[in-house]
Amino acid sequence: MRNHPVEPTREQELAVLQSVVYASLFDYPLTLDQLHHSLVGVAASKEAIASWWRSSDVLQAAIEYRDGWYFPAGRCDLIAVRSRREALSRELLDRDRRILALVSRMPFVRVVALSGSLAHLNAEGSADLDLFVITAPNRVWSVTLAVLALSRLFGWRKHLCMNYVISERAMKIAPKDLFSANQIIHLRPVCGHSVFARFLHANTFVTRFYPNFALPRPQASSAKPWFERLLSLGPAQIAEAVSRIVYRRHLRRKAATWQSRDQVRLAPECLKLHTSSHRASILARFDQAMIDALRRIEDDAPREVAASRS
Repeated sequence: MRNHPVEPTREQELAVLQSVVYASLFDYPLTLDQLHHSLVGVAASKEAIASWWRSSDVLQAAIEYRDGWYFPAGRCDLIAVRSRREALSRELLDRDRRILALVSRMPFVRVVALSGSLAHLNAEGSADLDLFVITAPNRVWSVTLAVLALSRLFGWRKHLCMNYVISERAMKIAPKDLFSANQIIHLRPVCGHSVFARFLHANTFVTRFYPNFALPRPQASSAKPWFERLLSLGPAQIAEAVSRIVYRRHLRRKAATWQSRDQVRLAPECLKLHTSSHRASILARFDQAMIDALRRIEDDAPREVAASRS
């Protein structure tokens, strides 16, 4: 005897709807694996999520499934968009291999992770290479300035974006909201996986928003190279102090052009330069998109009832 699918609860329906709607803000349909990974607020298996969609009239009305993709109803165009952007993203990452290799090998760099559209393989046009970097303590400013100087020297400055650099002493991210959590689960580390695991464990608030997100087991970090120990005898401290003075002065001269000053932080162990952050607009669009989706579902419900009675 075959088991009938169990209809999801309202909370489970909302979790699936929120996940698909949030991704659609970036024109990004989801595979079942990705939907499971980014399911908002509810823990469940992939099999359960697929079953919920099949057995829920609400989810069937709000979300389409085609060729392995979940997307908002009526947005099948997103499949072609994603395919095109993924191909472009792989070309851009191939273009940027030398940059990633250089930054990853620099002294005092502990983690280099892709962020932004390239981390999702969802780039459009000539997208920037957005990097999230973790450094050794007291090395945030000198590492940042060294990378920017080298990128200018090699002609990479126009598309390299070092907009978030923190040290191992400042790994807790704020604010602890859905936007931050989503950014964290989509970071793609290129090097420093052991330190990156410690970073994730410093931000366990992520699992409140994404319970299916698995925190990796922390591992012991590798020993510091001999040249880092040599630089730490004096030159590195001087470079950090000078970099902090010079680069902070440069940044403050540009402060009038910043569109989101609340998302900029110039601290000794944290250099956050989200000068034109989309945080507020994305969260506002998400709230409105959820309102619109729920309203469409409610409007369709009377018609479905009438159709079933005729």
